[in-house]
Amino acid sequence: MEKTRKKTTSLMVLILIAASMGIFIILPMYQTNSTSDKGSPLTNEEKLEQTLKSMQGVGEVKVYFYYGEMTNDQEANKLFSQYFRGTEQSAKNVTGMLVVSEGASDIFVKNEIRAVVSQVMQLPIHRIIIVPMENKEEK
Repeated sequence: MEKTRKKTTSLMVLILIAASMGIFIILPMYQTNSTSDKGSPLTNEEKLEQTLKSMQGVGEVKVYFYYGEMTNDQEANKLFSQYFRGTEQSAKNVTGMLVVSEGASDIFVKNEIRAVVSQVMQLPIHRIIIVPMENKEEK
């Protein structure tokens, strides 16, 4: 009786180990296949475009980031802070944005886009330009 109980216990342990190993082997394969079908990961511009498109009244959107030049003081502070954080020196900060939107002709939608982008990107409002998108159907 004792031998059969030990055999069943060891058999159950082996089955659990094999099942967990199978999950760890199969799951990453499934995840890489599903992400490779989508192509490259979304850029920050594309993520912001998708988010803005979901807002009411915005319509189609194109977002362009501006990476401005840093002054010498900013470069010195950035290099010093990057040394301690271990980040790359080539990383650039967004200093301005251009948003082209179908709904930007409405002043309320334009102000809402400006407020959202300012908060999300941590940019002052004067660094965000929002212009209406040309409507090709009207021509």
